[in-house]
Amino acid sequence: MRSGYLSVIIPSSLTSESKDQRIKTYKVGQIARAASIFRVDRIIIYRDPQYDDSKFIDLVLRYAETPQYLRKHLFPLMDELKYAGVIPPLRTPHHPLRSSPEVGEYREGVVVGSDEGAWVDIGTEGPVPLRADRTVRKGERVTVRIFSRRPLQVELWDRRQIPQYWGYQTEVAGALGETLKAQSLVIATSRKGNIVDERLLAQLQKAMKESVSVAFGSPTRGIEDILHEEGCTLSDLADYLINTIPDQGTATVRTEEAVFATLSILNLVR
Repeated sequence: MRSGYLSVIIPSSLTSESKDQRIKTYKVGQIARAASIFRVDRIIIYRDPQYDDSKFIDLVLRYAETPQYLRKHLFPLMDELKYAGVIPPLRTPHHPLRSSPEVGEYREGVVVGSDEGAWVDIGTEGPVPLRADRTVRKGERVTVRIFSRRPLQVELWDRRQIPQYWGYQTEVAGALGETLKAQSLVIATSRKGNIVDERLLAQLQKAMKESVSVAFGSPTRGIEDILHEEGCTLSDLADYLINTIPDQGTATVRTEEAVFATLSILNLVR
């Protein structure tokens, strides 16, 4: 059952361990996949002064989240997406496999024309007419609901009113400290954190009913070290400090690995 709004906060240095663009693309794709599996609503990229690849990370995350039939409209050919083929398919509800939608079904679309009313591409054989209660512009991405099958017609819809998971949104923020200050409730991850046992899990279950942001450190530094350089104290910014990989068998845990491990545990109480 859906609970509170869930955000994940990751560093702009996520890709700093490799210069190979193919590997970097795959690494970001793993974040997209984890976010989709565990129904993350928003991915926030904070700026790590040691390595800022936020523009690339944001681009790949947005590309991965976009249904395949819309990518040609929203993403021009660019070198940064040269290895987009290594991104694992998300297979979320808003990435449909069939082209013939049913009445009551939701779709993502792009406005492709406005002659005598707006038309949208929703992944069918051709554009369909859009019933809208506001002005839309060509090239705009919209969420729609199918209200007629013959003829096929759609209406604008608020994605927040869709009862199933409908993908994540992305945001590029500033420094980690100011990013955490802007959140309602923060769960920070660290190998120095409290091991998640039954008691802590019960506390987290109550927290997950609200809007929660889960923050992760960089590939080379923990959250405490990053905040210390910014002149901030973690205890002043985080409501919980947790360790979801106790007694880790490796010297380090990569950010994308920590994301999978942490979200899988939080998913038990969400």
